Amino acid sequence: MERLIRIANDDDRQALAWLMTHAGNVRVAEAARHLAHSGRPVFVSALCRYLGIWPPAPRRPIRAAQDCVLAEQHLAQIRRILAGAKPAAAAVHRR
Repeated sequence: MERLIRIANDDDRQALAWLMTHAGNVRVAEAARHLAHSGRPVFVSALCRYLGIWPPAPRRPIRAAQDCVLAEQHLAQIRRILAGAKPAAAAVHRR
């Protein structure tokens, strides 16, 4: 069955495992054979659509606040640039 289903990443692997647990190995295998009639492997999302069930969204780790420090520095610099640009832009429009 592995050759019938395209596993692109770990999320696909987890979704397929969930699908096989909740829909059953036989049902997933039959759906994969049906959808792979052209000989090309099918995506896990296509199996989900065909079976009418969707796994829960994969959990993503919550980024720590320290990851945003550089972004905050760039935003502060952009705000300073924009604050300085406003008076110059207003002077151009008054002429």
